[in-house]
Amino acid sequence: MPAEMIGIVSNLEDQLYKDIKKLWALLERKCDCAAFEQYGHPHVSFQAARTSDIRQLKKDFQKLVSQIKPFEIEAGGLMHFDRKVICLEVRKTQRLLEIHQRINQFLQDQCRGLFEYYVPENWIPHITLAQEAPTMESFEKAWRELKDSTLRFRQRLHNICMVKWYPDKKIRIIRRYHL
Repeated sequence: MPAEMIGIVSNLEDQLYKDIKKLWALLERKCDCAAFEQYGHPHVSFQAARTSDIRQLKKDFQKLVSQIKPFEIEAGGLMHFDRKVICLEVRKTQRLLEIHQRINQFLQDQCRGLFEYYVPENWIPHITLAQEAPTMESFEKAWRELKDSTLRFRQRLHNICMVKWYPDKKIRIIRRYHL
């Protein structure tokens, strides 16, 4: 069986989820910047890798997730990656770092081809606001639109999701774990 790409994320919830989706739509309309065309849920990413046995991975991951309680994230402060992606930085709290480490170790033990950007020493937790700007002008317009905003929040998250990359380039939830 060929290896399939999976990822572990935690989706924003409730009104904050809706607010970020509205912001995505605004940036797409005004600045021609897609927020995240592949995966349509505002989220924090933990790690991604390849597996040949998603079914077993989902079962084994349930054991890990059952030990994780709801956790709080704090987000604020605009940043960008290589003038291509605009994000809100998520503060690296001790609890968030512990969860990330456990997820990373699980995938390292069970899968192959971990995303280097998401290994603990490289991981910058964030929430994507805009990406895939067709031109530098579009990126700059989105940056100007957001730079003076006071987007800051705290939210307790009650989910961890396993997602899968599909041939149509979409990323979809294959298992949602309630914490």
